[in-house]
Amino acid sequence: MLIIIGTYFFFAKNCNAQTTFDSLKIKQPKHFFNTVIVLDSYRKPNQSITDTLDFLNKRLKSYGIKQYNISFYTPIATINKPTSDSNVTKNTHILLTGNFMALQPVFGGIPQHTLIKAGIGIRAIFNSGKKGIWFIDASPFITKDVTYASKGYYRMANTIIYSYNKSEKFNFRIGITKSFLWGNKNYWPFIGFRVGRLDNVNLSFQFPKNITFNVPINPNLKFSLYTRPQGGMFNFSNRDSLNYFRNDATFHFTRYEVNTGLRFDVKLNTNFNFYVAAGLSTKNNITFYSDKANSSRPRLPYRKFFYEQNFAPTGFFNFGLVLKFGKTKSYFNNRNIYDAIDLNNIIDAGDGNTNNGGVQLPGKTKKITKKDANLSSIQDLIDANDY
Repeated sequence: MLIIIGTYFFFAKNCNAQTTFDSLKIKQPKHFFNTVIVLDSYRKPNQSITDTLDFLNKRLKSYGIKQYNISFYTPIATINKPTSDSNVTKNTHILLTGNFMALQPVFGGIPQHTLIKAGIGIRAIFNSGKKGIWFIDASPFITKDVTYASKGYYRMANTIIYSYNKSEKFNFRIGITKSFLWGNKNYWPFIGFRVGRLDNVNLSFQFPKNITFNVPINPNLKFSLYTRPQGGMFNFSNRDSLNYFRNDATFHFTRYEVNTGLRFDVKLNTNFNFYVAAGLSTKNNITFYSDKANSSRPRLPYRKFFYEQNFAPTGFFNFGLVLKFGKTKSYFNNRNIYDAIDLNNIIDAGDGNTNNGGVQLPGKTKKITKKDANLSSIQDLIDANDY
């Protein structure tokens, strides 16, 4: 009789506990990615234009850069598909990206112009659950000179990459990207590889984006040596009659440079990080293109320009704040997966000039597993600053 009574109360207690647990209706996170907002500032000092034989050189006098950028990415859909192997899960991730950039090319001889780029993009990440990942990004945007009334100019940046994780210490990528970072509308092959574990010292070569040597110091600090292009194409008002050959209302102002420097990333807490970078800017170039003069090749890179100037190397300074919102699935709360953001500046949303979004600094508490490797490798691709 005691056994029967005891059994009754045992099951009754368990049933009540289960009901109580279910009644809590705990809401689980839907996505593996946080919502991330990045605020970025970039400076380069004015340089005198020493060649005074050209008419426009006399007009412009000197050149420097002030640049501000705010960008974001946020997950809008996540699809998980379990496989027969309990250790493997296929994932599809859809993210919304956005970017607003204000560029001020500082010329000593003309009034200050403010050029903007703004756009909203979409990207999809397909994780096979094994060793391969497909990354697809489409980022339409508009560029406009807001100093004077002028029309906007629409462009599209896009990227397709296949990323393959051979092992924890080696990853390679291949694809194609349409990039404006080199001051023209070029399609580039994308070729990249990483040597070294993601949560340890590693070397990353990603053409045409960057070369980075990453050194984690502790879970809250890391530094990187890097070299990467910086630039873009912008619509520029002809109010100052710089294009004196044609009576165009606007023309295309393009710039590019190659930055080589040292960068520190600091994690203050799970929601707030910042970074500081400084170094040498080389291969500096600005070019003015007339749209009408290049109208015979609308889909090809511009070839006819009415002004071009190269500059000597100079220093640069870059500072940024990274804000993270929301909670992720427990899979992504694993520090291993956050350690994977080692190439955080590879694919910016649209083709941008900021270095990083959603940086997560390293912690060596656990070795990266094969299951984690795929999602780890794509975290660096979701920076939302590629304008």
